[in-house]
Amino acid sequence: MNEASLRDGLQTRVFGQNLMFYDVTDSTNTQAKALLKRRMLPEGAVLVAERQTAGRGAGDHRWESSAPQSLLFSLILQTPLRQQPLSFLPAVALARTLRERYGIEAHLKWPNDVLVGDRKLAGILCEGVSQPIQQLAWVVGVGVNVNQQAFPALIRDIAVSMRNLTGKSYAIERVFQDYLLEMERLYHSQTNLVDTWLRYTRMIGQTIRAMQDDREVVVVAIGVSPEGYLQVEHVDGRRETWMSATSLRIDRRYASDF
Repeated sequence: MNEASLRDGLQTRVFGQNLMFYDVTDSTNTQAKALLKRRMLPEGAVLVAERQTAGRGAGDHRWESSAPQSLLFSLILQTPLRQQPLSFLPAVALARTLRERYGIEAHLKWPNDVLVGDRKLAGILCEGVSQPIQQLAWVVGVGVNVNQQAFPALIRDIAVSMRNLTGKSYAIERVFQDYLLEMERLYHSQTNLVDTWLRYTRMIGQTIRAMQDDREVVVVAIGVSPEGYLQVEHVDGRRETWMSATSLRIDRRYASDF
């Protein structure tokens, strides 16, 4: 994979037309944020890495990428209010791409994980950055497991790749091109991201465990607010809207189809 192969076949009008490629870097999000603090990057600029040494996911979890088998990139958005909630955009676009182009029945876990069955196929991290011109930009970081055949012991039971699922090896450049085109289409559409996210999730109605204020709670996921926050109900009937949660997982004793 190289910059020329990533550009060849790219059908987007804006996303990825300004492209920076790294054979190896610490994290494309880290690099993007450092650049944005020095100068403005154009809307749709993309940083792509073949490998990352310090990739990050939500909650500062590491994203393993020691070999060039993943799709790893960060997208710069200068007008993020076009689609809200912004964190749903890359997850919905990826689920749609996987389902419609690759026949992979991906589904979504709040706030922005992409799963197949009960294993994680992709992670997404959206971060805001203040630029020298005082305008806030957003860095949308994405990691997709594409061609891995095996994972480190620590994540072996919770991670999966496209190759694991289909037995096929994929050109990472093609996955990138298909995904970026779908993300651009969605970004410029009038699609209601919450409604679409709900069509691609299996969470609603499930009992989940999560960490809230350093304590574990068990709740039922009952919906998502227009802002993209998770709506839950406690065993005593009390309802809450969560803006964030850590270590959120489906409770296997109650899950029916997750």
